[in-house]
Amino acid sequence: MARGLAFTVGLTVLIALVLVHPTCCATTAMVNHTCSASSCGNIHNISFPFRLNTDPENCGDPRYELSCENNHTVLLYLFGGKYFVQEISYNNYTIRIVDSGMHKDNYFSFSTPTYSLSLHKFSLEYVDTPTYTTDLWKGTDLPNDTVLFNYPQLSRSLALMSCEKPVNSPLYLDTSTCNYNDNSSSISDSKRRYRYVKVGRTKASEVEDSCQVEKMILTSWPINNDDPNISCTDVHNELAYGFELSWLESNCGSYCGRFNYYCYLNDTNHLQCVGGIIFMADPGLLDRIRYTLQGEVSFSKSCLKDFWFSIWDNAEWWYKIKNTHPLFIATGEVSI
Repeated sequence: MARGLAFTVGLTVLIALVLVHPTCCATTAMVNHTCSASSCGNIHNISFPFRLNTDPENCGDPRYELSCENNHTVLLYLFGGKYFVQEISYNNYTIRIVDSGMHKDNYFSFSTPTYSLSLHKFSLEYVDTPTYTTDLWKGTDLPNDTVLFNYPQLSRSLALMSCEKPVNSPLYLDTSTCNYNDNSSSISDSKRRYRYVKVGRTKASEVEDSCQVEKMILTSWPINNDDPNISCTDVHNELAYGFELSWLESNCGSYCGRFNYYCYLNDTNHLQCVGGIIFMADPGLLDRIRYTLQGEVSFSKSCLKDFWFSIWDNAEWWYKIKNTHPLFIATGEVSI
């Protein structure tokens, strides 16, 4: 009876504990990593998965095509926006980009980025197969071929607010104290409006009654969001620095094969393919597992048999850890 109960409990959270054997059912994706690197502007090593639109068709991944315009490397059509590439880090699998409407020559003023962009657009709720993510897959190797995952955020949000009444809040920077230029406001100025920058994640409950969000902007500039003394220069630096995205998650198939869809950077920043138990260290992991299971995964009979035996063998283990591990103690269930 106890084993049956453990199995039932384990089965309900199966998708969060996918036990993967790297050699089982794997197919190797053939990609071209051997093309010569291209360059444009300050970006001198444009190589896989990136490509310039002038490169041979067999080079790079067409999802990561860049174009060279006016000696700037331009990331084309990211949700309809145009962004300048500031840096590509192949060690961290990240790219840093900045809105093409930003001007960084005057640090006593800031202009509004042309495009509105939120973290939500990079989530699985918005798109089934994101080309980029705003978090980076990191993992700590544990005993027994187990990996503890975490997903540090690469970027965070700024909200440009327009309010009918003045707002008195340490997290609302009054742009009237800055030399602020916004030629793209979609809100009529027939009545005087007060404009602010809201730092950090903006919940609906945090938007003042007289305010509405004009634009959401991403940034990766290192700053303490809880600092009440945020300045115009701080905001300008955040906007001019741009934001980082990762292509690692979307390319695990290329690096590891289709079945081993999950890969991560270990504590020494080396790429690893998942082998063992996926340990839920992030509330959004169920969504990520759902994404994988809906992808192009084919099970052979032997692989499927091993898969279900792994569920049964670890059901009691899951039942115990669910009630003892600090990750679950607070609520007794995983927050999704």
